[in-house]
Amino acid sequence: MQHTSSTNFHDFHRGPGMRDAFDALGQSIFNLEGHEWTERRKIYRFCFNIKEFSSLANRAILDKVERSLVPVLDHFASSKQGPQATVDLQELFQRFSFDTTCCFGLGYDPKTLSVPWPEEVPVVRAVEDLTENSVKAYYQQLFPPSLSVSTAQSALHLLHQRSTAPPIVWKLQRWFGIGKEKMMEKSVKILDDFTSQQLSRLHEEREKGCGERWCLGMSYMSESKADEKIHKDEALALILAGKGTVSATLTWFFLFLAEHPSAEAKIRQEIQDIIPDDDVNKFHLFNTKELSKLVYLQAALCEILRLFPPVPNLGKGSCKPRVLLTGHRVGPNTLIVLSLRVMGRLTSVWGKDSLEFKPEKGELKHEPARKFPAFNAGPRICLGKDVAFMETKAVAATIVHNYNVQIARGQDTRPCYHCKDEGWVACYN
Repeated sequence: MQHTSSTNFHDFHRGPGMRDAFDALGQSIFNLEGHEWTERRKIYRFCFNIKEFSSLANRAILDKVERSLVPVLDHFASSKQGPQATVDLQELFQRFSFDTTCCFGLGYDPKTLSVPWPEEVPVVRAVEDLTENSVKAYYQQLFPPSLSVSTAQSALHLLHQRSTAPPIVWKLQRWFGIGKEKMMEKSVKILDDFTSQQLSRLHEEREKGCGERWCLGMSYMSESKADEKIHKDEALALILAGKGTVSATLTWFFLFLAEHPSAEAKIRQEIQDIIPDDDVNKFHLFNTKELSKLVYLQAALCEILRLFPPVPNLGKGSCKPRVLLTGHRVGPNTLIVLSLRVMGRLTSVWGKDSLEFKPEKGELKHEPARKFPAFNAGPRICLGKDVAFMETKAVAATIVHNYNVQIARGQDTRPCYHCKDEGWVACYN
């Protein structure tokens, strides 16, 4: 991981097929390489590091918890089912992360997480469809049908069945406008309209000098000299990136917490130790200072990211002939697949209990990105890592302290994946 993503970063590109599979993201930073990527990264780093961004992101997260998440959960709890109300947490977390990302990214709250509960939200559905089809296309590039590698986890779907059809299939579907590609075309249209509306609004506010309406999108437009099309591509990329990691991690987190009552008890105790004594047995909303003290909770979330990384595989392409640390000889444009899911389970890295959920492993130490690459590693490491942790911790702490979550009867929660090889790197010429 360190060899391809950090030490020799400039000798490897993102891998063949990446731009084709994610062509809906156009000229966004996720599809760039070389000098273009470096310049765009500088702009984003500046935008993420200014004081206003951290303040706005934290405020957006805590406001969304108080004004949307809690009312929705209370609404379901007070329904006819009462305390035994059944809630689709995956759907709930997807809407929460979508709204929050739009708030600090575009300065707009779409309010998809609200009471009354909207049964169908076209723009959220479009994000899910677009990501599912793009990830499927990417995995078809990574794993040709002859390899018979089974399943993978997509960014927005907990478990995504890898299609065994060759890339030519989805490319032909796209050409003729049929099958999944027809659905994807509709999704792209919905998201294109949504991002166009929000960018037009930001332009108007910027011309009016609405300084109090600062958001990441407005900051990016101020620093970047790119055209409107690229701004739309970046807005869509921001929505996809912000929505996936948080919702997937939180869903797995509450599944594992329901199956590990001892870990839940430790989290409850840690929460009680940092909040005022008067609130121990009362409803409590957390502030950023309190959330920063929840070390065991963050360790539990890291365990979920280790076992079920939202992006389970990374593709790299070699720029020139070389010998990898594994001894593999690779030529130019050789596809190298790094399985983050396998890396997170290697006994040689994480010990004999590497398949077990044990937050204690990461409670007292920081793991380097090369060992814990859930947020990528090297120059491409995720700039929104701290925001993602703040968001997941805010939601997790609020629900654990104020509600009791159990798995509904009859739910099949078994992860259906397998690894063909015990190794974590594969090379395909």
